[in-house]
Amino acid sequence: MYWKEIPIQVQSEDDEGTESELLDEKFQKAADAISMIDGSSGTDDYLNGWEWGEYKEVKGDIELALNREVGKFNEGMPKDFVARIKKLHNEGVRKETPGSIDHWLKPK
Repeated sequence: MYWKEIPIQVQSEDDEGTESELLDEKFQKAADAISMIDGSSGTDDYLNGWEWGEYKEVKGDIELALNREVGKFNEGMPKDFVARIKKLHNEGVRKETPGSIDHWLKPK
């Protein structure tokens, strides 16, 4: 789940069910901070910014896959990702689509 381009939650699914986990609080704080900058805080634009990104297939146990993906975001997103989004916004080149900043993830 993303708020615009910012990842917030990871979901895993198998034949037996679905599990999800929120990412670290820094991601929700980032969404709140960026919504203040782009003027969407407290508006329908904020609410409409929530959507699932593309699903991808991963191998392994649902719990392990979920933990691996959560760890990838929590540990791999650069510490300055909010500043980077602000810079892109100020330059008028920000892409708000889910997953558009995922290429910033550092490999584990």
